[in-house]
Amino acid sequence: ESYTARAVIVAAGKSPRLLDVPGEKEFTGRGVTYCSTCDAPLFAGMDVAVVGGGNSGLDAVVQLMRICPKVYLIEITPTLRADEVLQEKVRSAKNVEIMTRTAVREIHGDNFVTGITVENLETRTLRTIDVKGVFVEIGLVPNADFVKELVALNRYGEIPVDCGAWTGVPGLYAAGDVTDVPEKQIICAAGDGAKAALGAYSYLVRLPVSLDWSDQRTKQ
Repeated sequence: ESYTARAVIVAAGKSPRLLDVPGEKEFTGRGVTYCSTCDAPLFAGMDVAVVGGGNSGLDAVVQLMRICPKVYLIEITPTLRADEVLQEKVRSAKNVEIMTRTAVREIHGDNFVTGITVENLETRTLRTIDVKGVFVEIGLVPNADFVKELVALNRYGEIPVDCGAWTGVPGLYAAGDVTDVPEKQIICAAGDGAKAALGAYSYLVRLPVSLDWSDQRTKQ
């Protein structure tokens, strides 16, 4: 469906970056999750895996290691990338196994996740791990591809905006996580949305008004 407008506000947000491995799509919502804050309590008493060695990944581990017997932390690079204070918490936990230089190759299950296959990138050996949950914490991707022909995205795929949420394209504004505004918080996105709406309004009221009464006279 197509709509015509003289001003547009893009507030498409971001989507989780996917592992793109067999089983991920099939078991999303059935053991594969992208939000530890939302879903961690559902896996209390179960062994789980967290994929991602950045701050969001270790935040997930800190939540899960309090309620899960075993937490596997899987990171594809040689070292963890999270803040040192998070790394210290995770490294001191006896029920956390850290696996660097390791990649997830497949997610297994029947109705729900039952395990994963990982590959050690140094030895090229495969290992199957029994887990009931897989928390994917490898970043977010801006949903901005549909405007890349109108505005140049930055290297992260975000829409650059000025302090008034304007993209530099007449009539095109953007707000929230889809933009290059550094603070990715709900309250900040709400404020950005207000600025975008005000900017769009100011743009529209300055446009010349053209009225065509011929259609109205015909109907009368």
